[in-house]
Amino acid sequence: MTITARTPLWVAAPALLAARSDDFFGRWRKVLKSFDLEDIHDLRVSSRRLREGCALFAPVYPGNLSGVGRRVRKVTRLLGALRNTDEALLFFRKLAAALPEPCGEGLGVLIARQDVLRENERQRLAERFKNLDSGKTRSAFTLTMARPFVFPRPDLAVDPFTPLGSFAAAALEQRFTHLLALVPAACREGEAAAQHTLRIAVKHYRYRIEILSFLIATGYEDIHAAVKAYQECLGTMHDLDVFSEMVRREGLSPEVECVILNAIAEQRTMCFARFTELLGEHPFELIGEQVRGAL
Repeated sequence: MTITARTPLWVAAPALLAARSDDFFGRWRKVLKSFDLEDIHDLRVSSRRLREGCALFAPVYPGNLSGVGRRVRKVTRLLGALRNTDEALLFFRKLAAALPEPCGEGLGVLIARQDVLRENERQRLAERFKNLDSGKTRSAFTLTMARPFVFPRPDLAVDPFTPLGSFAAAALEQRFTHLLALVPAACREGEAAAQHTLRIAVKHYRYRIEILSFLIATGYEDIHAAVKAYQECLGTMHDLDVFSEMVRREGLSPEVECVILNAIAEQRTMCFARFTELLGEHPFELIGEQVRGAL
């Protein structure tokens, strides 16, 4: 089936959700075989895209797809701890090699603890995934996603016969308006919480753009690259904030802790500088205009 901007929403929603679901369950099977860092990351991203798809098309489904969303969120959360541990191991191993002793020795203890945690989390993830039963979960998804509302109802926020193009324009603008309101606070370097909140908003906007990418007539690659760059930059800043807290909890000597925290702070300053550059090179306002113009 070919989905276009003129396709009624009730027809387009099941098809687009099915594509996201196929990707999700395909990556789920891959993780069960490997538990590889990249495979885990890809499944986590796929789960978030599927959740964004559920949020996007919720208005034309009974119960707003809440049951599907909860099941996918379980997978996202299960993967989160293992992903965070993997990222910490990569970061601290690289940092330990770059810093002089006794920093490497202090970080070695932290790394060893994270290695043990990683194996425990891998085993826990394997056990929990077996209990989730991907086949049964997929059947439930397929049944739910195949049954959108077909006829207008007084309690529906949108007419199921609305053309997908019109619905997409409004849905993307909704995410963008929320995102744009968060930018001023995030532009202040010390506002880590504001930058974290903006990162989440950018992530949702990116996934919504990806789901509806075939409707963006021109410039999609440039738009997507800019939004992804923002997400990655803000994500790195958040990771560095988390790593700093990990170091503070480690009980290192004040001298060693100071050197390590300064090294992390230096990287964060560089990330914030990159964020500032992105604001100049690809202003959010311009991205919004490009998306509106392309639909």
